[in-house]
Amino acid sequence: MDKLTLKATLIKAHHQTLQRLRAAYVTFQKGGNLDLTDVQDLDDHSHREQAEEYLQALERQIHQREDEMEMLYSLDFGHKTSVTTGAVVLVDGQYYIIGIPACQFDLAGKHFIAMSPEAPFYQGLMDKKQNDSFVFNGKEFTIESIF
Repeated sequence: MDKLTLKATLIKAHHQTLQRLRAAYVTFQKGGNLDLTDVQDLDDHSHREQAEEYLQALERQIHQREDEMEMLYSLDFGHKTSVTTGAVVLVDGQYYIIGIPACQFDLAGKHFIAMSPEAPFYQGLMDKKQNDSFVFNGKEFTIESIF
């Protein structure tokens, strides 16, 4: 498995999402910025509050994506022999990437699910080796490969 291509794909996807969020922020800010002198009734005031809340939500998403980008850049994607951050793990036919916030995508005909180290499923995977099994939510899983 080419983990460098995998990491580059993740970085590119996060970068594109970050660009879209920043563009949406700028566009909405320009179009939805009410001058306080234009606020004449409660309805105007309500619209302004909604616009401000939306911009704040976009700001939180932007900061979250920036933090995720930093995590991705610093994540060690080297070969692993046990399940730790930076590992790609094949569990019962499903690929998991450990160490980044949740997302899903397809690459080279394979479906990948990313998860943070805080994810409950990771707790069952943590420090396991190839062919180890673990139980999560009453179901047994087997680690087929670790990359």
